Amino acid sequence: MASLLSCPTELIDSILEHVSFRDLAAMSLMNKKLHESATSLLYSHIDFRIFRDNPRPVIHLCRSIFRKPELAKYIKSVRLRDGEEKIKELHRESWRHQDKTPKVVPPKPTDEDGMPEFVSFIEKTGLSYADIWVEKLREGNLNAFVALLLSKLPNLARFRTGYATVLPYLEQEKWERVKPQTKGENQFLGKIFQSAVYDTSNHGISRFEHLEEISFPGPMDTDPGRNPDFSNPKDMIALLSLPSMRSISGWCLNPSSLPFTWPTESPALTQLTSLSLSFVNIDFLAQILEKAPSLKSLSWEWKYIPGVDPLNTDTIDLDRFIEALKPAQDTLEDLTIKCTHNVAWDDFDPPNIEVRGSLNGLESFINIKRFKAPFILLLPDWDYEEVETRRIEDSMPPNVEVVTVTDEKMPESYGYNEISEVAKLQAWISRTASTRTPHLAEVCLYLVYGSEWVRCEAEDDYHGFRQIFEGSNVTYRIIKAEDEEPWENV
Repeated sequence: MASLLSCPTELIDSILEHVSFRDLAAMSLMNKKLHESATSLLYSHIDFRIFRDNPRPVIHLCRSIFRKPELAKYIKSVRLRDGEEKIKELHRESWRHQDKTPKVVPPKPTDEDGMPEFVSFIEKTGLSYADIWVEKLREGNLNAFVALLLSKLPNLARFRTGYATVLPYLEQEKWERVKPQTKGENQFLGKIFQSAVYDTSNHGISRFEHLEEISFPGPMDTDPGRNPDFSNPKDMIALLSLPSMRSISGWCLNPSSLPFTWPTESPALTQLTSLSLSFVNIDFLAQILEKAPSLKSLSWEWKYIPGVDPLNTDTIDLDRFIEALKPAQDTLEDLTIKCTHNVAWDDFDPPNIEVRGSLNGLESFINIKRFKAPFILLLPDWDYEEVETRRIEDSMPPNVEVVTVTDEKMPESYGYNEISEVAKLQAWISRTASTRTPHLAEVCLYLVYGSEWVRCEAEDDYHGFRQIFEGSNVTYRIIKAEDEEPWENV
């Protein structure tokens, strides 16, 4: 032990990085020098599996920070993974979540848990939502306590959370049409980020100047609920305005009108290299991308939920999407496009959708190496019939190396089936891949939940998908969404 203590602090820190959590806890009690190094590592990465009916791990961490404020500076990363089985199901299919997700009644925190300190801190902030924040804390609300935790972390660099933290309040037992609202009793994570960016008063919550990465799940299919966290577009704009932000994955409603006006001086998003957005209108996306000159990775999900947002329509304009991508033309390396549509709250049939234009413009995006998109967008121009002249390779970036094709839910008017899709892939790989996409190394077939492809797996080997690649230099993979555990990727 004496020889370890004689080492420089930097070397001690390097050694302790390889020590187990339990041993670090023991070493933090040995002496002052080891306490500093071990404690900083113990608190640097918070990784909790969370349950709405038991917020105590988060509450007790808040209590520790309030009673020993020096601990807050050590926390660089917070990861909150879903633990409830019902919540995990939402990662796979969030349709009718208000029916699927039971209400919970968490234990009310006590003075012993630190409530007097928590209430005093929030009241002193002078924030407009302080009273409702305190009310939700008294109820043991998980979202309110996570917001309290983050508000005390000046050096936070990464925050990732699952559904349990951001779910809307389940206000009724029966399935009803409930539109999201961006005013009033919304939840608190988006609020504290807005306060950090827009409120210049001395409120005392973190300014999140070091936050580089944030990730939260997209909206509930068909029913986002009345007050899902981060649904306010001002929440997203606040996150984009943080000075160190490099990566954002999430969603929000669209502004009331487009083009929108930045609430403060228009930021230069020079640090932003990765962006994954769901639900947002193409024109909203375009305004963000024109400020992001360093973007390398983009995932955009066109997600149509009827009756939620007037700018969320049943039409996807691929030509406009390509135009929106132009500011990232020289930097973009990884592009994912998703297309999701579901039945409305009170309907039984999925809506028809309209696809305009094509992805042909991707031929000018010469730096894209990884590309993922559904058949429905790779083979546009359909109107209940297959288009003989449409080639799937015309939708491909020319220097792509890995392509993932998905079989996301098709509208009734989609003119192709699994057999004709395989034929289009076959024509590409056997005839033009070597010249049109000469760097192509792998094609992945990603099968979504309820995929029609899965039914033919045992019968005829996915309609001959594997045979496409025989004799070529291109490898293939088949990935089933049902085999994944997305709640662990938080």
